[in-house]
Amino acid sequence: MTFSTRMITMAAAGLIAMAAWAQDVTAEVLTMTFGASIPPYAFPDTGRGIEVDIIREALAQSGIELDPVFVPARRIAFEFIQGKVDAASKDQGEDLTAHGGIYGDVSVQFQDVIFTLEERGFALAQPGDLEGLRVVAFQNASKHYSDWLSPLEGSANYTETADQSLQVKMLHRGRADAIVADLNIVQYLTKLVAEEGKIDIKPVTTTNFADPWGYRPAFRTEELRDKFNAGLKTLIDSGRYQEIVDSYVN
Repeated sequence: MTFSTRMITMAAAGLIAMAAWAQDVTAEVLTMTFGASIPPYAFPDTGRGIEVDIIREALAQSGIELDPVFVPARRIAFEFIQGKVDAASKDQGEDLTAHGGIYGDVSVQFQDVIFTLEERGFALAQPGDLEGLRVVAFQNASKHYSDWLSPLEGSANYTETADQSLQVKMLHRGRADAIVADLNIVQYLTKLVAEEGKIDIKPVTTTNFADPWGYRPAFRTEELRDKFNAGLKTLIDSGRYQEIVDSYVN
């Protein structure tokens, strides 16, 4: 190889390296707040979870890299309002449009149901059917479902807990007659409890008593919102969305 040829080759390699560097520098990275720990929706230690994976892959359709920021629930919207992040995965009841937030489509859906042991044969068709039963619900559940749960407040038979694995254990140990929780959360936690091998997992009956609900992430620009919505639609239409959910709960 002649000197001039070698110089041309080196120059070409340099241009390629500079192009790669420039691409890395200009790559779009979006910071978004998520709840500190909501298995199986968010896991800070791995930076993954149903909600995180869905949003990450939806944004990736437009070449956007997600940088998840895990914070206590009360700070998910607060960090966005303070301008510390580009987006928030949910608003926690705070209307973010007043703070420049532009909402995307629902990223994850929750289906709260009532779980009972199949062998008990409970028929739960109306709120009054829970009277006299030992019910353990997720924290603040009575605020969401006042028609079903408010009448039980104050009773020794009704408790709420932030530790949802405790709900699963109490149900299968026979220490609770019914638990109120999200379907995916209970399916995931039941797998973990079964793997521990300390409790016999029994068949359960699920009672749908409420409509599904979901979270809508908030962005700072319509362009980001539109890119997310388009990516989310691609995930749903291709079946990838359900694959992500199933990978955690099945």
